[in-house]
Amino acid sequence: MDETKAKRRFPWLKLTLVVSLVLNVLVIGMLWGVMTRTSQQGSLLRASVAALPADDRRELRRATGAILRAARDQTAGNTGGSQQMIAALRAEEFDPEAFSDALRQAQDRLLRISDQMHDQLLAKVSEMSAQDRLTYAESLEDRIKHRPWRGGGRERARD
Repeated sequence: MDETKAKRRFPWLKLTLVVSLVLNVLVIGMLWGVMTRTSQQGSLLRASVAALPADDRRELRRATGAILRAARDQTAGNTGGSQQMIAALRAEEFDPEAFSDALRQAQDRLLRISDQMHDQLLAKVSEMSAQDRLTYAESLEDRIKHRPWRGGGRERARD
């Protein structure tokens, strides 16, 4: 009777892929939330980036893309956190500590990415002249007052 059953080569693969996908969506969702809707007034970070001159904004987005690619490459093949989470879920007796540790690893990764993005924005503003900073401050103040990002996330900042 066992011979009639199809053998599954990698029964854990599908679950691993699902957990990996969930973690990636969670990280992307958290980043998106931070960038778009941190309060009822909208995201100060998003307004800060949108208020930059177009060339600086494009350069910052490229740097952010590089940060995200580096984080993705760094975690490629490193399934320690996801394996720990899967093991905690499969255990006969649930170990909340092990599950929490796996979630904390994902959160720490997100915080490192956020810190690097923060540093990029700070470096960009630090390079500005006093006059450029005043222009930037006026643009930022205007964006905060008018909150152009509140259109359901569909409106883009004007160049």
